[in-house]
Amino acid sequence: MVVVAIAIYAVLRVSSRLAHSRARAVYDLAEAVDFVSERLPEALTAKLSYDDVEAVLLWRLDHLRLKGAATYGRGDLAAAAAEDTATEAGIAGAAEAGTELDSDAGIEVITSEDDSVDYVLAKADGSGRDINELDVVVVLDLERAYLEMIGALGPPASGVD
Repeated sequence: MVVVAIAIYAVLRVSSRLAHSRARAVYDLAEAVDFVSERLPEALTAKLSYDDVEAVLLWRLDHLRLKGAATYGRGDLAAAAAEDTATEAGIAGAAEAGTELDSDAGIEVITSEDDSVDYVLAKADGSGRDINELDVVVVLDLERAYLEMIGALGPPASGVD
């Protein structure tokens, strides 16, 4: 009888803790590409392919990752381990050791939409794709709607210009 009471207590305690914890938002690139592509204005659907939308979203994720606002999950841990190994081996061109990117660390990261647009435009320009500033702004606005839908956005930062 005591064992059953302990088991019930343990289950209720864990259930209560899970009920009060925030669900983790997971960005699914294929889902984001579909979400954005299905909502593009007609003029842009004729211009931007799914590959173009995917490229813009990947460049945006790359920018957020560089700012510390996103990670590639376990891939970042593997890359950091490989980087440490490469640095120890003295391989030229290894990237600088960066700050650990942990979305659960409670670190507030503030990014600028203008910085993201500039970063994506530079990448698009370098790729030779016919993507202009308006295209990028529309895609990123639709991506923001996707991020809101999956619960990945925090409240707007206060006191930031």
